[in-house]
Amino acid sequence: MPLDKQDLSANTVLVGTYKKQEHRVLVLGEPGPEQGYELDSGTIYKSLSSAAKAVMGGISANGWRFWSLEGEAQAKRAEKPTKTEKVETGTGWKRQLVQIRKLPNQKGAPEGQTRWFCSSCMAAFNATTGIRPEECPEGHPRMTIDELS
Repeated sequence: MPLDKQDLSANTVLVGTYKKQEHRVLVLGEPGPEQGYELDSGTIYKSLSSAAKAVMGGISANGWRFWSLEGEAQAKRAEKPTKTEKVETGTGWKRQLVQIRKLPNQKGAPEGQTRWFCSSCMAAFNATTGIRPEECPEGHPRMTIDELS
């Protein structure tokens, strides 16, 4: 859960997660211009944002959003649900992963063409409007055969 912009007292421990790895920062000193933040690596930073930036390999971050008080549940980002379709297999219904899906934004698609995206090769491609491609230009199938449920 993001921090409220509040005065953090000395020895408060904050936690933040980046790429499924948890990091800790210790608040040093009393609130004011001399306050510092010691990252679990031992490096001291002047702001929570600079400590978060160090954790994220140089990517700028809002330290008040990145760090949470230790012991509080961190708000987890809702992951986008996996796109699946229910298909008849002859022996019953299965949920299958859709690897090729129609892009929601068709802006810039040539007339008579629809934009599609293959999650296997991570590439977009065009197909004739009204025809649902069974595979991408690289040959990846529209669905996997793995049962998901």
